[in-house]
Parts: sequence; C-alpha cells; structure tokens
Amino acid sequence: MNSRTTLSRQHIRRHSLAYDNGRRAAAARRTRACILRAAADLFLANGYGATTIREVARAAGVSQETIYKSTGGKAPLLKAVWDVTLAGDDEDLPLAARPEAQAVRAATNPDQAATAYAELAAVVSARTDPLLRLLLGARGSDPALGEFADEVDAERLAGSSAVVRHWFAAGWIRPDLTAEKAGQILWALNSPGPRWHLLDIGWSSAEFTTWLADTIRRSILA
Repeated sequence: MNSRTTLSRQHIRRHSLAYDNGRRAAAARRTRACILRAAADLFLANGYGATTIREVARAAGVSQETIYKSTGGKAPLLKAVWDVTLAGDDEDLPLAARPEAQAVRAATNPDQAATAYAELAAVVSARTDPLLRLLLGARGSDPALGEFADEVDAERLAGSSAVVRHWFAAGWIRPDLTAEKAGQILWALNSPGPRWHLLDIGWSSAEFTTWLADTIRRSILA
C-alpha cells in the first residue's frame, strides 16, 4: 500500500466520522426539541407539580433516561423549556444577539431606545407570559418554582442593567440617576406585575407597549 492510498483512506475515515458525528448531533437536537415541546405542553396543561418525567417521556416518545441525560431532572427541564420559550426557538443564539434585541442597541437617540426596548419587551412577553403566569402563580407550592422565579428575576435584572449601561455610556440616562438605579427602575417597569395588571383590566398589548416606552422616557432617560 503506497502513501497516497493510506492518506486517501485516512481522509475517507475522517470524513465518515465527521458525518456520523453530525448525524448524531442532529438526532440529539431533534430529540431534545421533542422533549422540550412535550414538557412545555404538559406544564401548561397540568402545571409544574402535576407533570412527571414519565409523562414527558411518554409524550415525547423517548425513555425517561433520555430526558435525564438530555436535560437533567424536572427543575432543569423547566429551565430548558423557559430558555427556549424566551428565545423563541432552540437555536444556540442568546436573546441579546437576536435582531429584536439588537434593535435596542442600534438606537441612535433616547426616544428610539425607549421604543425599541418596549417593542422587545412586547415580543418576549407574548412568548413567555402563558408559561410565566402558570409557574409564578404556583411557586409557593414547590421550592423548585421559587428557585425558578428567583433565577428568572435575576436574569431579567441582568438584562435590564446591561441595556442601561449602554444607555449610560451614550449619555442618555438622567443625570440624577446612577446606572445601577436606572437599571433597577427599568427592571421594575418591565416586571410581569405591571404588565399583567394592565392587560387584565383590558389594555391591549399595543397600549401597554406605548405606555412602557413613554414611562421609560419619563423615568430614566434624559
């Protein structure tokens, strides 16, 4: 066997291994997507407490062991469902890197910034509110839900603070506010409570978005 034949076989072997690895990764991703869809449907239909890994496995057409290997137990599964719901899909792309979030950073003045942020909040809340209402409403029934609520709040505060730091660097924050305080105000304005209170008494999503943008302008922007 000459060196050219050996190199050719090695190339074929490497190509075959890469192809097999790609197929396995794609299959694992499809399986994970099925698990997350099934879990989301069951959480919404039955609540967190009444949903079991066995039921999720049955609905997804996989074994319970597959779920534990893919996402972990029920609490990590809930967080995975939340992350996909928040982003809108299971692509490996954080919310901050998506077009609706990039529009906030692309704003060229405070008025555009407030509008872009309120529109981002509307997009995200439309995706997450059904699940969030259900889970936060039952958080006293399970320690895992309390931990989930705390984690979601912390992530939202981190996101609000990151946006405000960008605005602060641009000179758009009121001079009597620190970046930290302004981030906390933005976090509070975009918390579920105000949104749900107003939507539940009959406000449309568009009305709330307009109110949020205007309130951001008045509260923290110069």
